[in-house]
Amino acid sequence: MAIPETQLETWTHVGAAAQSAATYQSIKGVIEHKDAPYSSRRIDSFLQGSYGNDTNVYGADSDVDIVLRTRGLLHYNIDALSGPEKTAFKTAYPTPAEYTLKSFRTDVIAWLDKQYGSDLDTSGKKALRLKANGTRRSSDILLVAPHKKYSRYYSEQDKECIEGVLFITTNGTEIVNYPKQHSENMTRKHQATAEWLKPTVRIFKNMRNRLIRDGKIKSGVAPSYFIEGMLYNVPVSEFGVSYANTVDKCWGWLNSPPDASALMCANGIHPLVRDNSHTSWPIQGYLDFLAETQKLWVQWK
Repeated sequence: MAIPETQLETWTHVGAAAQSAATYQSIKGVIEHKDAPYSSRRIDSFLQGSYGNDTNVYGADSDVDIVLRTRGLLHYNIDALSGPEKTAFKTAYPTPAEYTLKSFRTDVIAWLDKQYGSDLDTSGKKALRLKANGTRRSSDILLVAPHKKYSRYYSEQDKECIEGVLFITTNGTEIVNYPKQHSENMTRKHQATAEWLKPTVRIFKNMRNRLIRDGKIKSGVAPSYFIEGMLYNVPVSEFGVSYANTVDKCWGWLNSPPDASALMCANGIHPLVRDNSHTSWPIQGYLDFLAETQKLWVQWK
């Protein structure tokens, strides 16, 4: 039998919003403090992930994802520019910034170690982690710089580009992402669906958590970011009436076709499903998640 509407409605509830907001405000006060050694590097911070996009659920989404950005440097991609445009760009930006993300990471670690001591974990490949302590939830702090991908450049007054953020993993891999576009697109789509989208995302995330608990899929196979992206692709017409109807119609649309290779992340820039990409969902992970959630739906007891 299908999962009852009462269970689906329970799964739509937002988890630990007040505590996550308090956690962010507490950490924000520390990482943006005027005495931090990097405070002059034009810094700001913002939430991303489940809490930032209002799709967090109870229990499993315990980490608060915080981005700490320095605008004291700029990364860019000018591959799409013509020869004259590249010359104009390099005239405007003749030398690289002296401050680097590596220096930024060193400064942030020194400051956070002073403030948090053993609660700071620097072993992560992508982000720094603060362990939970008292009412503070465990948090990941991703250190980024602006990244601009140019499609036109003749001067600072005559240019076109997409701005995202770039971070560097501990093994030196550079990854560009677009959290602002992701968040704005999710909000617009949520409004267009008469506010059915985000509760539906929470349902699918709770189904994922049940599948992990029951050993049907492994942790990490279906990241929240990609679940949001998957449902972002579903047309507005498939949402509404009831949660059961919405879930059923979302599956119907995702399985008949479309071609998974045509799906886009919610940022509208990266493909959603691709192998060998740091910013896309591996094909088998996507297929496994769809297959196992459908089994959970039809075999619910």
